[in-house]
Amino acid sequence: MISIRKKEYYRGVEDPISGTFKLAEDVSSNADRILFYSNFALVFAWFSFLVITLLMILLFIQKNIFLAVIFSSIFVTGIITIWLLGTLRKFLSRVSFRYDSIMAMREGSPVVRIPSGKNMTERFLAYLKKNNRSFKGLLKKKPEVLSKDAYLPGRSGKRHHFHAFVRIKPSIRYRIIKRGYHGYALFIREYRKTPVLYDLEALEKDLRDLHSRYKQSPDRVILLFKGKTSYRGVDDDLYDLVVEKSISLGGRKINLQLVAELSDGTYDFIPFIPELPKMLP
Repeated sequence: MISIRKKEYYRGVEDPISGTFKLAEDVSSNADRILFYSNFALVFAWFSFLVITLLMILLFIQKNIFLAVIFSSIFVTGIITIWLLGTLRKFLSRVSFRYDSIMAMREGSPVVRIPSGKNMTERFLAYLKKNNRSFKGLLKKKPEVLSKDAYLPGRSGKRHHFHAFVRIKPSIRYRIIKRGYHGYALFIREYRKTPVLYDLEALEKDLRDLHSRYKQSPDRVILLFKGKTSYRGVDDDLYDLVVEKSISLGGRKINLQLVAELSDGTYDFIPFIPELPKMLP
């Protein structure tokens, strides 16, 4: 049972929908603040853990068994504390991320107009820069990370063509022990007609070849195409693979997205991926 003072636990709301969002906003703002504080707590816990470890080893060397056993118990407690703080940080990060996703979908327009541009890729990049300030800031600070109409060689030696891709290399630590900064990778490929299951299977083969060489899983892969006047969506098999099953590389699930340019000047997204202010596309 959760113990909360009644004066802090008033649940009445005038408008159910807006009230629910307000309650979620309060939780999210507190989650961000506590997440910030937890970083300091985790650093302090690691520092204390290292000091205790050194003292424990020193006491065992000096054969001071009584104090060594006491510090051993503190050593075990330190391991548990660090694990609990790490679990708390992961939980708070998920809370903040999910609230940002909800707000992005709530505040975004249900109809997304296609921006101007000389081709589908240029137009979609313009959409990303307009709706994702992290992406816009990245390209402004490091324009060299964006490659257009370029090839990227895989482990097999085959050069894979993409109409645009953004790639930031992961840290050496991540490549060795899968810890630390995992980098960032975004791939965009155009199709002359509505993609079918074979197109996605060929794309998956290319991505696996690239992953074998660079040991980096893409964060998002976009398949761009023009929807004909008679466009009624994609094949069920392709839809299920993109939305329900998806593709995993290196233990990470890829954000696959089909983006159709419709004849009425709007986008059709399968699935819709909200652009979050604190996260790259």
